[in-house]
Amino acid sequence: MDKRYTERISHAKIDRLCQIINAELFHKEAYLQQGLTARMIAERNGISMQDISAVTKEYFGGNFASLLQRLRVNRACRMLSSKEYERITCENIGLRCGFSSRQSLYNAFAKLRGVTPEEYRKQNLKQE
Repeated sequence: MDKRYTERISHAKIDRLCQIINAELFHKEAYLQQGLTARMIAERNGISMQDISAVTKEYFGGNFASLLQRLRVNRACRMLSSKEYERITCENIGLRCGFSSRQSLYNAFAKLRGVTPEEYRKQNLKQE
């Protein structure tokens, strides 16, 4: 989808779509669900994949999968830097954050943070 699609739909519809995506991903924290897809969000809310794709790209900066990856890495970073979770393995934190495997967690960290989850933890664990 490109910007032209979002230019053809009403501002009211764009607002509604952003609210749906925001509610699903941020308020309900659906991104923590392993295997979550844009299709699942679309079907749950009676909207089209085209709408989800266009609005996600235009207003959330990238495709749906990259948005999920950013949200999951951000959650993992909060957990990895907290004393509350220091005894939980990085892999288990990744699973709690919606990653389907150790490898997907490590790939996402390499891409978005440039370090492994363990390195991130060592650098950022808060001494409370």
